[in-house]
Amino acid sequence: MDFPGPEKQIESERTRNEKVMPFLQSVQQQVAQYPAGSPERLILDFLLQNGVGRANAQPWLVIEDHLRQKGFDWRVQTFQQGLLKDSREGDMYIGSNDHPPYSGYFIIAEREDAKLMADWYQRRIAREREHLDHLNRLIVQQWP
Repeated sequence: MDFPGPEKQIESERTRNEKVMPFLQSVQQQVAQYPAGSPERLILDFLLQNGVGRANAQPWLVIEDHLRQKGFDWRVQTFQQGLLKDSREGDMYIGSNDHPPYSGYFIIAEREDAKLMADWYQRRIAREREHLDHLNRLIVQQWP
């Protein structure tokens, strides 16, 4: 059986790291944009320490408790319409999921994390499509 030489091992490790790192690197680079002690910075630092990868997803109640300990009373909607939304418009992408076993918010660290997020969007879009179809049926009933 042939074993890869050191060059192949290094290349393999680099390829694996490239598959794992882009989202995480973006968060690590962009966290400094937020003032130290701001709610956004606290959330990003918290996720970097506790929520890297879907297996470490943090429920909102845990994040909210962390913010309260630091003197901030943020609602989930404030987070979702602010930092979470902003993260999804650039390459710093905070993942979320509402189905066990990976319920909560997390920093995407590997392909499977991103796939989980993509699957979540597929379910969400399918639900919204059902709502649109229902509305269209009601419109036709009301105004044939």
